[in-house]
Amino acid sequence: LIGAVCNIILDPVFIFGCHMGVRGAAVATVLSQMASCAYVLRFLFSRRAPVRITFGEYDWQIMKRVLLIGLSPFLIIAFDNILIIALNTVIQKYGGAEQGDMLLTCMTIVQSFMLMVTMPLGGITSGTQTILGYNYGARRPERIKKAEVHIAALGLVFTTVMFLIAHTIPQFFVRIFTQNETYVELTVWAIKIYTLGIIPLAAQYTVVDGFTGMGIARVAITLSMFRKMIFLGGAFLIPATMGIKYIFYTEPVSDFISAAVSVVIYFLVIDRIINRKPVFGRRNMP
Repeated sequence: LIGAVCNIILDPVFIFGCHMGVRGAAVATVLSQMASCAYVLRFLFSRRAPVRITFGEYDWQIMKRVLLIGLSPFLIIAFDNILIIALNTVIQKYGGAEQGDMLLTCMTIVQSFMLMVTMPLGGITSGTQTILGYNYGARRPERIKKAEVHIAALGLVFTTVMFLIAHTIPQFFVRIFTQNETYVELTVWAIKIYTLGIIPLAAQYTVVDGFTGMGIARVAITLSMFRKMIFLGGAFLIPATMGIKYIFYTEPVSDFISAAVSVVIYFLVIDRIINRKPVFGRRNMP
């Protein structure tokens, strides 16, 4: 909340007060993130924190384990930025001066809508990682499976609702960004195409975040990167073979394929993973 409130306050100050335009928005965002970071660090070093940050007595096995678990979301976010750069490059290359700017604008609006899908969905699936981790450590496979079913069901309900919104009233969202009818028409069509695979996407998020919560980082990273590579390949292949307008199909193609592969992998390995005995400790961690 601190970062968001600071951003809301600083945006008009730098954009209009300092006449910095887009650069002002960037400065406001960075300063807001720094303020949020400073508050978190102040809390973690204070006496109020249940587990305070201290220095010394490092256990490299535990540090390695923590880094491995955190590597999955780090790579996902880092690779997302690479995908956006690649996507914009492809659109400019194949769209040219005539269609490039319009398609970039439409893609930006479409991706903003997708954030309304992926951010809450990620919150649902990642927010339950602790439950899965505790039950994995306690050797309660039946509770892990039950939790996964509930997580997947909740994710499917949410993505189904968002799918219906995307395919019935996307124009209300699009008109927040533009009133140009040409842009509105193209973006509404693009949202309907881009969101074709968001329902099965719930399964992919459930599987990846489930493995992350249980500390099976290698499987989680592999499945996450598989989806990104499918998307990246489609971003270059589809415009070259079908035309630049069809670049919006890269998302549903990667969503369907990655969801199917993730579900298959899950059923192939889940029993073997949750029934093995995890050994936790400062010197011996799985």
